[in-house]
Amino acid sequence: MGADDSGDDFVVGEGNEAQSGTGLFGNVDSDGKYPDGVVLAVRASGLIQNACDGIQSFATTGGTGLYAESDWGDGIFGYTKGNSNSGAVGKNDGNGFGLFGHSVGGDGVFGLSNGDDQSGAVGRNDAAGYGVFGHSERGTGVYGESLAVEGDRRIGVHGIAQNGGTGVNGETQDGTGVLGTSATGNYGFGDAGVVGVASAETNGAGVFGISESADGGRGVYGKSPAGDGVFGYSTGDDMSGTVGRNDAAGYGVFGHSERGTGVYGETHAVDGLRRFGVHGVAANGGVGVQGDSVDGSGVSGQSAYGPGVQGNSGTDVGVEGTCLNGAGVRGLGSDWGVAGTSPKGYGGSFAGGRAAIRLEPATTQGAPKAGTHQAGELFVDSGGALYYCRTGGTPGTWVHLA
Repeated sequence: MGADDSGDDFVVGEGNEAQSGTGLFGNVDSDGKYPDGVVLAVRASGLIQNACDGIQSFATTGGTGLYAESDWGDGIFGYTKGNSNSGAVGKNDGNGFGLFGHSVGGDGVFGLSNGDDQSGAVGRNDAAGYGVFGHSERGTGVYGESLAVEGDRRIGVHGIAQNGGTGVNGETQDGTGVLGTSATGNYGFGDAGVVGVASAETNGAGVFGISESADGGRGVYGKSPAGDGVFGYSTGDDMSGTVGRNDAAGYGVFGHSERGTGVYGETHAVDGLRRFGVHGVAANGGVGVQGDSVDGSGVSGQSAYGPGVQGNSGTDVGVEGTCLNGAGVRGLGSDWGVAGTSPKGYGGSFAGGRAAIRLEPATTQGAPKAGTHQAGELFVDSGGALYYCRTGGTPGTWVHLA
């Protein structure tokens, strides 16, 4: 054991002891240069058959095992050519950090890789902890950015979960669990704020939202200042762009608008049996389409060429109107207010507690004296007299019935 007193020579090839610290200083020349470029070099060279460390440094009293400092360059630089080894390794057998990086104005830890399928930084936890944990007092906990201009990996943050787990999970106490923002605002893949894709093999949902609130929380909420709040798109012949379902007594789909239409349906089909703007189907004796209004129209139908409202039924009434204090069905038309046709039965059937039918009296007395009329018309004048048009014409031939 050599160099046991302060000032003794350093003996190579055996352990050395010293009563005080030992310093090794490289003196520069008159030009301020150090020709060799290194003050102390330790190299394990030759055909070494076992693992050999270049330098080992220990601190057994709570100090730092190895401390390196540089005014301009890297404090510590680690380099290796091993395929399965690391340039620098930090390990902690207690509860502290395996590797700790700190910077006053830059990144605490920076990792760089030029491998196509490799990572700049990798975090791994073989227990139940986090592979990578990010924390920020005033910024973002974890931030991901991609500058790729093509390919399938233009993703800022990509999460994958095996064994039925969740790819990306967002939780918050009073904010938004997951927020997606897009500069373009398009609904194509890669342009939307949030895009969910389910593989063809699973037949699952691209985006699935759950709210466990017992006070009426929303599973999925969409909002837009100028566009559609939620947009659903499908190319399946028997599928729907958007589906709403309620297994309780609520609404399958609910539409509300402060200044527009609550629910609007449109179709561009040019043939087939599904050219319906809105199609309602009710099983178990329900109503296909129902409209309620406090002081307006319960159901309003408009058409440029076809029927404004059309009702079809296999065994019951095609269209039924009910009113507690007014008219059950009211018709207004330029030619016919109400037209009824039946190929096998009656064109119209009427029954009432007061009378089966009532004809509104005219404001003139006697049979019509002007206008074109058709045979079969009934007319009641201002005095209550009933006339029948036997022969059509202008004004036609009228017979006084009562």
